[in-house]
Parts: sequence; structure tokens; C-alpha cells
Amino acid sequence: MYYSKQLLLSSLMAASLFILQGCGSCSSTTPPPPPVEPIIIDYQTVINDLISAEIPGIVLLVDSPTSQFLGSAGVSNLETQQAMQVSDVMPTASTGKKMIALLAVQLADEGLLNLDDTLDIWLSEDILSRIPNSQQMTMRQLLNHTSGVFNYDEIDDGEAYSNLFLAEPEVLKTDIDFLELIFDHPGYFLPGEGYEYSSSGYSLAALIMDQVLGEHHSVAMRNRFFDPLGMTSTYYKGSEAFMGNFISGYVTTGEGDFIDTKEFLVNTSKADSPVVSSVEDMATFLKALIADDSFANDAVKNIMLGEDNRGEEAFGIGVEIFNGHTIYLHYGRTFGYSAQSIYIEDTDTSIVLFFNCGGDDICEITHDELIFTILQNEL
Repeated sequence: MYYSKQLLLSSLMAASLFILQGCGSCSSTTPPPPPVEPIIIDYQTVINDLISAEIPGIVLLVDSPTSQFLGSAGVSNLETQQAMQVSDVMPTASTGKKMIALLAVQLADEGLLNLDDTLDIWLSEDILSRIPNSQQMTMRQLLNHTSGVFNYDEIDDGEAYSNLFLAEPEVLKTDIDFLELIFDHPGYFLPGEGYEYSSSGYSLAALIMDQVLGEHHSVAMRNRFFDPLGMTSTYYKGSEAFMGNFISGYVTTGEGDFIDTKEFLVNTSKADSPVVSSVEDMATFLKALIADDSFANDAVKNIMLGEDNRGEEAFGIGVEIFNGHTIYLHYGRTFGYSAQSIYIEDTDTSIVLFFNCGGDDICEITHDELIFTILQNEL
């Protein structure tokens, strides 16, 4: 069924407004109780049961040294009823921020830029003059969300952001197009004086890296990350659109119907939501970042993961404790798509979850509940 752009705008705006006690007195003559066998969850049954009108399709990877589950459920396209495949790729939203952060930190480690230089070292006055406090912001602050730069997702309660997606979907839109939404808009606070998650910071970081590299940063990401790691299903959305095709994603109209948002994301190329990927490729990248010293050296990892640099999802990675285990993760949601990528270092376990819905309460809550269930089962 066809829906007008005004109806889609309403839906996108709605979407934008929405993670043993021991026995100290047991007798030595009393036999110990039999070991409790862990409850093994049948992940295929679980994801099958979650498919609904609000959740068209799911892909799930749970990979550890002792077992692997790779499965899919539902459909990748509501119109054609094409079954979801484990190899299907989709925009991974903010889960890709860690790739942008890693590239910036690697460039700093190689002496090509300084994370503590202010933006005026690299960016032109016509940009700096339109973003309040930008000449006091540093690259590090952009990456760890302490710059105070306003988040373009929130301009006019998301209306301007949604309008930009809707306008001329066949035309490539890049970081500067989205940054123009926040021109002359006050920041949240002075640089370094608070924490506020801001996708705008990643677009500014990308512009700096383009200056440092002399070309679009997607080229370096392919040469440094995708090709060396064998991430054959991953490409930079928009800038490398010629390299592949991704599945449909859906938002609700508020009246029980769905709108396919794919055409509005194909030609968006921005660093806060950079890549299209598969669950296996996303697992490969995060595991390499955390566990492979030849991919990311200790100096790089100390900047990205060290406590002195941490804030919630600083450098594109959340670090949390779950059942006594440190987990590395980042959730991403964009119009019609939701993704989560997790790595548990001490058990060498990767968890990646894709939903081809995003912005709906049921979709988001179900996504979070499934991740919690998986973590409880694995840990």
C-alpha cells in the first residue's frame, strides 16, 4: 500500500521521540547436592515466537567457543513476504560509531592528528562560525560525547531531521547536510563541562578525518577494517551504495500499517550511522577490536576503553557489568531498523541481533528483552 510522504513524516517523527550464596555450615558427612543443569534456550523457537505485526523479521547470532547459533525468523520484505535470511544485511545505525571512533584514534596513534586539538585546526570558518563553541571543542570530546554540540536528531523535536530524510531520497546526503541542521543552534553546555550523547559530534569528527586523509573516510575504513577482516558483507551506507543492497525496514503509521523506509536511507552517508552489515561481520569487527592486539594495539584500546576516557557509549562502545562479566556493546536504532552488537571478553562470546523495525515501542522493548534473555542464558 502506498503512503504519502506526510504520513511517513508523522511516523518518523513519532519514532524519533521514543539496556551464590555458599553454604558455610554444611556437615562434611552430608553429600553435596547434585549439580544444577543449566537451562538451554532454544533460540530459534524464541525468535520464531517474537515475530508479529510489529516485528517483521529477526536475525540473531550467538557465538561462543562451545556453541554457535545463527538463525533468522520472519520476513525481510512485507510486500513480497521474502523470508529473512541469516546472511541478510541492513543499516546498523549507531553500532557503527565504534568504527568511526577507532579510525580517529588510530590516526591519532599514528601522529596524523591530535585528539586534543581544537576543531579550528582542521575545519573552515564557514562551519566553525555556525556551530556555537566549536573552536573550543576537541576531537576527543566529539568522540566521547562531552563536546556539548547539539544533536541534529533532536532539532525541532525531530521534524527537521525527518524532513531531510524525506527530501529527494535519490540524492546523496552526507555529514555536512545533517550538520547544517544545527547551524547557529546553542549547544547543551560548554565543551568539557558535561555529557550528552550527540550524533553531530561524529559527523564533525568525520569532516576532520576527511581533511586529514585527503579523501572520504570510508576509503580508510575499507582498507583498514572491512577488507583485512574479511567483512565482505559490509559497506559504507550511501558512499558505497553501489556495493550492495539491504533489506527493507519498517515503521508503524500509528494505525496498524507499516511504511518501508529503505528508499530514504539508501543515499544517506553519515558517520553517526555509517555502515550496512551482517550479524557475522558485526561480530567479527567488535571481537577484533576488543581481543585482537594486531588489529587494535594497547594504546588505541586504552584511549577507547580506559576508565579515564569513559562515559556512556564513549568512543562508540558501552562498557557494562552483567552478572559479574564485563560486556562491550552498542545499541543502534534508525528509521525502520534496530541492531545490537555485544562482545563478552572473558567468555569469548559474540551476540549480534537485528530487527527490521525501529522506532516502535513494541519493537524496542522486545529487542531489549531478548538481549537480556540471551545474556542471562549465556552468563
